[in-house]
Amino acid sequence: MNRFKLYALTIVFVALGACSDWLYLEPENGITVDEYWQSEQDVHAAVMGCYASLLGGSSHPMAEAVFNWGELRADMVAPFRSIYSDYYQINQSEITPDNGMARYNGAYFTINLCNTVLEKGPAVLEVDGAFTEAEMDRYRGEMLTLRALLYFYLVRTFDEVPLVLEATVSDSRVERHSKASREDLFLQIEADLQAAERLIAKDYGNRDENKGRLTWYALKTIQADVFLWQDKYADVVSACNAVIGSGQFSLVPGNEDWFRIVYVDGNSQESIFELQFSQEKLNPYYTWMSTSAEARYRANVETMEYLFPVNIMALPEDADIRSDGASYKASGGYSLWKYVGADRFVEKNSNEAFSNWIVYRYADVLLMKAEALANSDGPTDGLDALALIEQVRTRANAPDDTKVTATDQYSLTTYIVDERAREFAFEGKRWFDVLRNAKRNNYQRKDLISDMVLRTTPPQKVESALSKFEDPRFHYLPLHRDEIEASYPLLEQNSFYVNEEDGR
Repeated sequence: MNRFKLYALTIVFVALGACSDWLYLEPENGITVDEYWQSEQDVHAAVMGCYASLLGGSSHPMAEAVFNWGELRADMVAPFRSIYSDYYQINQSEITPDNGMARYNGAYFTINLCNTVLEKGPAVLEVDGAFTEAEMDRYRGEMLTLRALLYFYLVRTFDEVPLVLEATVSDSRVERHSKASREDLFLQIEADLQAAERLIAKDYGNRDENKGRLTWYALKTIQADVFLWQDKYADVVSACNAVIGSGQFSLVPGNEDWFRIVYVDGNSQESIFELQFSQEKLNPYYTWMSTSAEARYRANVETMEYLFPVNIMALPEDADIRSDGASYKASGGYSLWKYVGADRFVEKNSNEAFSNWIVYRYADVLLMKAEALANSDGPTDGLDALALIEQVRTRANAPDDTKVTATDQYSLTTYIVDERAREFAFEGKRWFDVLRNAKRNNYQRKDLISDMVLRTTPPQKVESALSKFEDPRFHYLPLHRDEIEASYPLLEQNSFYVNEEDGR
């Protein structure tokens, strides 16, 4: 497989079909599900189809959700002229259960494909004598890891969602589901990752597969993130150390080629897992974020000025490389340049919009470990956290204007949240980073949320938004009205939004 084959393999969707975001029993080309699973090649194609489904194949694919869920509730994105009404309402904290962004069918579409491989794949061992248990185990490791990653997105976005672990391959097996608790969802995520850890490959033999498919290193990175959300700091450090100590990843030097290598070419030496777009399947982000008047989003100027303060006495070469010309482009109307620029100065053409979506890269591992140490109580943990942050800042040529030297937990938390915003601007992490750090120790740092609201909300709406964010239930999206109706009365709404549902 190379990076350009992933989307082409959506032919798997024809082989497996899709109806109401589940699978047909008999797809349009006449191949039944049971007839499909005949060889190792069929299993391989189905696994590739799971990755391809992240890019498209459902009405709300994960490639779109990962940006919208992670950014629109935070303070780095500002609405622009062509923003959808649903997305504008999310950005303005005016959320109702009929908002299209509250649909999670893209995640469950891929989860069902994973479940189908896990259920149907082992039977191929009895049909294809050349297919080995070891090969099936590696595929199983990938599918368990991908399923865990998707549920991790869901639990952070919705808090409680249905937990579906069986494939739905016909309408007769579509069942109504109640919500699983946050605790049960995290238990399943951890169980899937623990089982996959013994199975998943470390190396697929070439760079594009190692970045475009889930590996053992990607699994350990996901584990670190999952543990961080549960305040399991020693486990976070252990998982991060497995990646750091592997010698497989390093920060791309912050020279003039940095932007192109990381964001334009993709699959760099610091990449751990990326969604692979191509000329055959362009990403959706360019049209959302370009300098065109038809774009949906712009960078929030106030937040950019907070994160990247301008020093009029400094030389241009002294600026943080992640600021103007990387995260955003001031001369381009504050467009989100990571998805628009062909380099730091020139905009891409629309037919060149095939930059990958970076799910995890090495800088994330360093900063997750720093966050775990900042919340630990070892005698040198604070200093060790600062050293990790400094690695990321040194690569970025970050100026002293944004540097912190204090090692107390409060100062380090603010520093890490801000540094993650600078490093991962518009990479789908901002809302999750703010929420994770705000809610720790019984919402000890709720000021992180209120500061965010003040930076992004129009003055006439600030009081209402602050009042809503005071309630932790509002920190998670509602389940869409259609999902509640389809599974009523088993599926219960997030109680913050019940009044909007007339009891549903």
